[in-house]
Amino acid sequence: MTAPDEESIPENGLGYDDLMEDRDYLFRLINTIDWEAQLRAIKGVLGRNRAASQAVSKAIDDLQHESETYRGPHHEQIVDEWVDAVSSASYSEAANSMSAIGMIVPMLESIHSQAFYSLGELYAAKGMGPPAHKRWDRAVAHPQRWNCQVYFDADGTAGTDIIRGIRQISAATGLAPFLASDTADWIDAMLTYRNKMFHGGFEWSLEQRTRFARQIEARHWEHFFSAATTDEEPWIFYVRKEVIAEMPSRIEAILDSWGAFVKGLPFELVAINN
Repeated sequence: MTAPDEESIPENGLGYDDLMEDRDYLFRLINTIDWEAQLRAIKGVLGRNRAASQAVSKAIDDLQHESETYRGPHHEQIVDEWVDAVSSASYSEAANSMSAIGMIVPMLESIHSQAFYSLGELYAAKGMGPPAHKRWDRAVAHPQRWNCQVYFDADGTAGTDIIRGIRQISAATGLAPFLASDTADWIDAMLTYRNKMFHGGFEWSLEQRTRFARQIEARHWEHFFSAATTDEEPWIFYVRKEVIAEMPSRIEAILDSWGAFVKGLPFELVAINN
């Protein structure tokens, strides 16, 4: 390898690492995925959905205003149109929530799944072991030990549970301290809602509605979700609009956290062998 010429050395004495942002270090684990392009695409869809939702809300407001001020022969028809529009909007808002959760959660899973797998490959290639943790004690040499979709119970039993799996392996690898304090709770909430929407559609069984309403209360997730009601009982659950709007920023923060974590890995683990 030839030495760099003098013109290629920054005058301020900074090396390439000094010019990198935390997120860039994730490429040490994953260098085949364009996360930025994915986020741009997601932001575009969320923006279009937001504009459509605002148009629906305005149309409903206009119909409501007309139903309250019009006193002509078609008053009942206008009221019926307003009621129908409100009912239809309940489903369109559910569609917006499913669209958002259907884009952001798979990206979240992809980041964690691929990064943890690559980290495991790195440890194996260098003949090194991860930090001591009960996950590794329980898993021993289990082939799914680096799979974030798998949780290991106290008796070593491996079970598919991505919510507990991500929490466990994040702690086991040392990633957890790099994540924002509310990230784990946000991940729990988004994964739970995704699972219910993708398996139950917009209108869940009465039992599922009651159970999720209780879970929202128990986990203090009111700031994540809202619900339309019928007969004062939960009917359709939504991700709050402000939560949808911040989804790309949440993913960006997770990418930054992963990069900072990778940046701090032992040199002998990430060093490229010549």
